[in-house]
Amino acid sequence: MRTDRRHTIGIVADDLTSAADGAAPFVARGRVARVGRNSAPTGPGTVIAVDCASRSASAAGAAERVAAATTALGESDVLYKTVDSTLRGHVTAEIRACFAASGRRRLVFAPAFPAAGRTTVGGIQLVDGVPVAESAYGRDPVHPARHSALAELLPAGIDDVVLLDADTQSELEAKVAALPDPESILWVGSPGMASALAARFAPEATAAATPRATDGDVLVVVGTANPASHRQASRLDRMRGVTLIRSPLEREDDSAAVLQRIANGAAQAVVNGTIGVVIATGGDTMEAILDRLDIREFEIVQELEPGFPVGRATFGKGRHLVLAMKAGGFGDDDALHRAVVQLRRGTPLSWAST
Repeated sequence: MRTDRRHTIGIVADDLTSAADGAAPFVARGRVARVGRNSAPTGPGTVIAVDCASRSASAAGAAERVAAATTALGESDVLYKTVDSTLRGHVTAEIRACFAASGRRRLVFAPAFPAAGRTTVGGIQLVDGVPVAESAYGRDPVHPARHSALAELLPAGIDDVVLLDADTQSELEAKVAALPDPESILWVGSPGMASALAARFAPEATAAATPRATDGDVLVVVGTANPASHRQASRLDRMRGVTLIRSPLEREDDSAAVLQRIANGAAQAVVNGTIGVVIATGGDTMEAILDRLDIREFEIVQELEPGFPVGRATFGKGRHLVLAMKAGGFGDDDALHRAVVQLRRGTPLSWAST
């Protein structure tokens, strides 16, 4: 196993946000990372993430996509399978498919993300101290969390499995660092795991180049009814140069139609306006926007805070676009406001509403 900057990292992700925030901690340590949508990106990078967009697929479809991505990334020194920190999606089917295709001998499952209040105690995944299936995520109308015990999500037939408890990020990093023979392991976790892997496999931290101030206006797209995201959006009031598009606060019966309407409006704003930055909450939201802009891959350039990565894409006739994304429930009420200010380097911003 190499211990220098030439390590290659393969990331198999179930949605776009997990692909991006899986790669971002490595970028903070000077690595070059790229994200490909549904297939490996063509650009250079020692950290390669593939977004399988599998969370909204059927279990069988998710397994098929994950197996294909794992095969494509199987020669990576370190292979990391992302899962949602609230254990939503086709967790069991995807772990089974990834492990079978990986050729690895041991499975390490550690979905804790302490920076966002997701901890694992006694093999139970907690959100702010509440078992995840009993939290608001257990009542999600689209992707509910049905299990809190990690053992209930493990596929049958995998003999060598390690489940890691973690109440703090430092505890998680210490446990990940202590495991021997890392090339033989399929690492499975959430952004806490990504940070722990970056600390282990990119130990000589070299700060990534700070991107220059972004050009153009900022588009913020809130594609979720999660109350936390709407509180964050409300903090953007009267900021110049900012356009806000958001879903209704009350959930609608046809969530697909809502997403389509939001994505169409966002793409039109980018194509027809002076937008240089798109900030979106929710992987499905950013996926739908990028579909309409025909953006198939992008480079990760920084991480605003844990679980809030920033990418840079090229589309159309060489036009550049900065992409920032986070899961809907992450962050305090000022998370979106801070992101806008950081990406615009504190310059005065304008407000426009759609």
